[in-house]
Amino acid sequence: MKKRIAWIIASVVMFAASIGLILYYLWGNGYLWKAKTAPPPPTYEEFTYPSFDESEMAELTNITTTAPTDPDAPTEPTEPAKDLPQFECPVNFDELQLANPEIIGWIYMGKPEISLPILRSFTDDTWYLYRDAVGNYKREGSLFVEHEYNTFDFSDPVTVIYGHRMSSGSMFGTLQATLSEDGYFDEDRYVVIFTPNETKIYQIFATLPSDSAHILYYNDFNAEGVFDAYFDALFAQTGVDVHLIPEAKPSEGDHVLVLSSCLWGDRSRRYLVFAKEVQ
Repeated sequence: MKKRIAWIIASVVMFAASIGLILYYLWGNGYLWKAKTAPPPPTYEEFTYPSFDESEMAELTNITTTAPTDPDAPTEPTEPAKDLPQFECPVNFDELQLANPEIIGWIYMGKPEISLPILRSFTDDTWYLYRDAVGNYKREGSLFVEHEYNTFDFSDPVTVIYGHRMSSGSMFGTLQATLSEDGYFDEDRYVVIFTPNETKIYQIFATLPSDSAHILYYNDFNAEGVFDAYFDALFAQTGVDVHLIPEAKPSEGDHVLVLSSCLWGDRSRRYLVFAKEVQ
């Protein structure tokens, strides 16, 4: 009798554990829901998050880079971008780099709401996978670029910023859900990168799922012809989850920012957001 009771209890525990693992898998891979709001930003004793003036930020990204056209129509000459408004950078890089000299920039997006430091380890490109902005262990990690492939000043032809797709919505957790909303690209969308020396504005021109191939390892964008060949191939892609803006397609000599996170529903693949520097 005791053995039977023990067997029943063990069976119930194993069943409950199995259900728990299945639910965790579904939650972790985004099958249950997609986060559209991020949790409050973490707090650090070492530095404070910048306070952004939304009206100034709206003015900052209110620039015209291209005239929207029918994708099948001949490409029209692009309209020159307007000059950036003059305002004081809201990011205190003296304070940030005193806390951690490996903080190289700050990314800001109004929708989705992303306002986070960008890290670049001097020696270990995996360090910030599970480290916060001051180097403490944290499961969500930080947004970072790899020192083996990108400089600290975003001057490379292509710069890739990596970030976890957290189910809580932190890091790049809200990126795919928000950029996949109907009507999101009814207007131009921008990414702002603040650095200690300048402010860079990037217009988003493509979003798509991708395999996990390392973009910068397999493509030397400094080599002649590689840049144009890569983006020609990218703009040849099709699919329900592929969004391309042909009139904003970059060409050799441009600077491109890539935001890379795990794909909802399949952590072995990537969700990529491409944006071209316009100011």
